[in-house]
Amino acid sequence: MNFIKFCASSAALLFLCSCDSNEVSLAFNTENAPVQKYFLESSLDAMLPSDSGVTVPEAMETHLKVQATLSELVAYDNGSGRFEMKIDSVEYKSDKRTVEDYLYIQKYLLTQHFQYKMAPDGSVSEPAVEDVALQPGTEELNLLKLFMKVQPILPGTPTKVGTTWEREVQIPESGKTTSVYKSFTLEEVFMHDGAQMAKIGMNVKYREVADSSANVQMESKGFIVGTGSILFDMTHGVISTVNLGLQGHVNVTDLVAGSVIPDMHILQKIKLRGEF
Repeated sequence: MNFIKFCASSAALLFLCSCDSNEVSLAFNTENAPVQKYFLESSLDAMLPSDSGVTVPEAMETHLKVQATLSELVAYDNGSGRFEMKIDSVEYKSDKRTVEDYLYIQKYLLTQHFQYKMAPDGSVSEPAVEDVALQPGTEELNLLKLFMKVQPILPGTPTKVGTTWEREVQIPESGKTTSVYKSFTLEEVFMHDGAQMAKIGMNVKYREVADSSANVQMESKGFIVGTGSILFDMTHGVISTVNLGLQGHVNVTDLVAGSVIPDMHILQKIKLRGEF
């Protein structure tokens, strides 16, 4: 039996033992994680309010598909690991951008590799993005932020079905830090294709803070809120799928044009799928 199979068997045994006490252990594999293909998809719809002063209320729709490779670079003695995500392919479309914009954005995103440390509970620290100076600075194109929005944080201790836990996540950006509040509920544990799977419900909320270094700034007065679901592969310690829907209202300020768009309604859907 090779080492990977041994680890998988040990995880399964731990799961079975935990079931006897109605508790299961949820943890990311940060010691010998398999190379994963990540498929990230995000759609963002922004709609002007009907009383914005525009004769015909405008709307903007964008759609982003990214395929990436996630690899573990180093396993540390404290149980955490350093991971690298490299972008393999990008498809991007927006009804408010030209073909030249598409080509530039896709070329830019292909260079947006990033690294981070991750603890067994999924907590991410020291995120670093390559070529950050080239970032266009728009919400729907920040791959690191999209990833950290859907990244689950696990409880860190054996947990029963029905248990809820809360975590706060700090997402750093060039000119600001976004605090995202997440709550999770272990809804179900089941077998699928020889692996133990955990179904986890997720709720998130955060305030959009204006980026002081950007010419176009977004800021929300209230919370942007969302709900979603996670399938976590307990046997291999990796994400299987995540689906998250977000909505809220933001004020957009264009410092160059000297214009302000108040109360823009934002709808965003993010999907993440992992394969190995």
